[in-house]
Amino acid sequence: MVGFFSLLLWFGSALCFIGYIIQEDKEDKSNLYLGIVLAAVTFITGCFSYAQSSKSAEMMSQFENFIPPIANVIRDGQPKKIDAKNIVPGDIVDVSGGENIPCDIVIMNSNDMKVSNASLTGESEDIEIDPELEPVKYILETKNTIFFGTQCTAGKGRGICIKTGDSTVIGQIANLASSAEAEPTPLSVEIDRFIKIITAVALSLGIIFFIFGLIYEYGIITNLVFAIGIIVANVPEGLLATVTVSLALTA
Repeated sequence: MVGFFSLLLWFGSALCFIGYIIQEDKEDKSNLYLGIVLAAVTFITGCFSYAQSSKSAEMMSQFENFIPPIANVIRDGQPKKIDAKNIVPGDIVDVSGGENIPCDIVIMNSNDMKVSNASLTGESEDIEIDPELEPVKYILETKNTIFFGTQCTAGKGRGICIKTGDSTVIGQIANLASSAEAEPTPLSVEIDRFIKIITAVALSLGIIFFIFGLIYEYGIITNLVFAIGIIVANVPEGLLATVTVSLALTA
């Protein structure tokens, strides 16, 4: 609601209302209607932007669903069901088809075990886990390690927990994402530059024609309404809504 361009539109809307209040011909309601439309467009576009942002926030909150509530572990030689958040490195963990992986695990033995790494790598095909294969250079390509945040889609396996929480692969990715500095995109930089140019042009033309009106001895009220009309006319009212909707549809 208070972005740079939104403020420009609110200012334009306010000028329209001022122009309607001070104009002598009250029968002409064009300034009143334009002010209402500008305010409505700015408000609706702000709501639309908020809806898009809240969808992104909701998507991020789904990370909390990665960790299963219960995990099957073996401690002191006995199988136990514990809260997954209480797993520690060194625990022996059993994983079966349909379960989310509760931590990073090196698999010791498996039975037709397949894992979906889509949440980590985007790979749509399931990976068959084979602890007998030799380790590879890149950990995400290994066939004997499964990762927190992925899902076992078939079979079952048993392995040793090696990392939990922020130490896991997906935990490190989340830390990198949260610590990255958000720089303005080239598109936002260009839009801001364009808005500044439009603002300067609109205000300059409004002031210049106001001065011309004084020189030619128009009535001060008529002159002011005319200058306000020029300023508002030079503001691209549809730009904010168009950019917001276009980016949302493209995404």
